[in-house]
Amino acid sequence: MRLFRETTGERIDLGDHCRLATGGEARLFVHPDDPQQVVKLWHQPTAERAEKVRAMLANPPADPMAAQGHVAIAWPTDRLVAPPRRIVGFLMPRVEGVHPIIDFFNPKTRRQRSPLFNWFYLHRMARNLATALRALHERGYVIGDLNECNILASETALVTVVDTDSFQVWDATQGRLFRCRVGRPEFTPPELQGKSFAEINRETLHDHFGLAIVTFQLLMEGTHPFAGVYQGRGEPPTLPERIRAGHFPFAGEPQVPYTPVPIAPAFACLHPVLQNLFIRCFRDGHLAPSLRPDDLSWQYGLEEAELNLVSCHDNQQHIFSNHLSACPWCARTAMLGGRDPFPSVTAVQAGEHLRPAPRPRTARKQTSGWSLPYPGRPAHGPHPPRPRPVPPSSTGGKTLPGSAADALRQAFGAARRNDLGWLALGLGSLAVMLALLPAGWTVLARLTAVVGVLCALGGIRAASGSGTGWRRYRASFAGLLLSLLGLVL
Repeated sequence: MRLFRETTGERIDLGDHCRLATGGEARLFVHPDDPQQVVKLWHQPTAERAEKVRAMLANPPADPMAAQGHVAIAWPTDRLVAPPRRIVGFLMPRVEGVHPIIDFFNPKTRRQRSPLFNWFYLHRMARNLATALRALHERGYVIGDLNECNILASETALVTVVDTDSFQVWDATQGRLFRCRVGRPEFTPPELQGKSFAEINRETLHDHFGLAIVTFQLLMEGTHPFAGVYQGRGEPPTLPERIRAGHFPFAGEPQVPYTPVPIAPAFACLHPVLQNLFIRCFRDGHLAPSLRPDDLSWQYGLEEAELNLVSCHDNQQHIFSNHLSACPWCARTAMLGGRDPFPSVTAVQAGEHLRPAPRPRTARKQTSGWSLPYPGRPAHGPHPPRPRPVPPSSTGGKTLPGSAADALRQAFGAARRNDLGWLALGLGSLAVMLALLPAGWTVLARLTAVVGVLCALGGIRAASGSGTGWRRYRASFAGLLLSLLGLVL
């Protein structure tokens, strides 16, 4: 097959030896003269597809991983012409060393292919996915059919969004919208269930729903957020029916006729910030889609959760959030009859992770729940490469060196500061000292005390939303007491 690049006229001769894969819509070939590029040829080329790719080439998104040498968005680079002058496909960059993202959140395939890929990497993978979606949405694109089949991932937790020519594309030069005509019901938001995708203009808030589902599956061992044990009568509704009804079983709502599936990890294992984001998306966003967290909210939420990960004393591959008092993966291993979802380095070296699951046994009692913050804990033996850092969320400002950034994360992220509480403590102390001075300082003392009270109340509110325990309240309550003392003196 003889093809030509539209922009350069370069001739490309394809043969069966170049074929990579064949799908329902197109065939993929490796470029015979440039193995870093892939040729995608449609089974049924149309003028609409050709115009859609032209609009995509005129407005490419900024790839957030380009500076790290990774392709996060497999975007077209040129259209391909077949004689006489027919657009039949396009070129795009080739991404190697990646697998479908389901291979990482499915416990069985992860154990077989990447047994040392732990919960820290799953957080980072979700964060990278949110970063890629943010780059697309900033250019006005909507994925539409966001699901685990069009997301690839690497051993370093990097992701690549593929099948980009199926996205919804707005052509600003011609004022034309190219819709995304496909979608999977189990990833479709409730307001679009049962509707014809060919007649719907998608919005970014629809992608936010799909992003939340994939993120939930990444962190909850492949569990779908609307999977549950039906408590009603008759046949249990399908997943799309549960989505349409807004029956999210993990929020603990009494009116939801489901309980979480027993095999799923406990929802409380997730960092409180992530729990809140999921509830906002699946419960609050059911009737008000605008309440769903956007890409940036997921970036920041996952970063916060990642900074508060710690490792288990018994198995350093057991990574969990430091708001928990004990390792949930040790308990889950016992529940699964000894099948460890995140086997230790020693177990992997001995090949124990591939053996049949042993019989259930009593879980060993832990003397303590967690040790050092995970990112700073040394590892022994073979381990997967540390994921590359996520690009900064904003373009302005200076970045710290890696060692300095890690030190700050461990010092402040794991310690869970309450800045308003400490500010209130300082203002309260100052108010008491001013109140003890001669009468001329009374007004300033009371003003300082009032500001201290406001800061203390703000600190208490922030602590109550974080769910990290009573220690985070201490500075706020001390500041409140001192500020009130400054008012009455």
